[in-house]
Amino acid sequence: MKAMILIPVAALSLYAMQVHAEDASTSSTSSDSNAAMTTDSVGGTTAGTTSGASAGKTRAQVYQELIRAKQDGTLDRINEFYGGGN
Repeated sequence: MKAMILIPVAALSLYAMQVHAEDASTSSTSSDSNAAMTTDSVGGTTAGTTSGASAGKTRAQVYQELIRAKQDGTLDRINEFYGGGN
């Protein structure tokens, strides 16, 4: 039973390390808007917010993120990873 819990935890940890390493290597080449999009998407704070609370987004901002994700292939990668939402 412990192996059934340990294997997914180990796989998730390895995946998180890979994503973190990939972010570190591509962070210098990403644009400011893309970097801001990823920071806000994971609950980060904007430069003007010092309280630590996540900043809210307007519908227009979320829609622009969707358009950018479609254009740069992020949405396709996510859909492929999660099986297209089926």
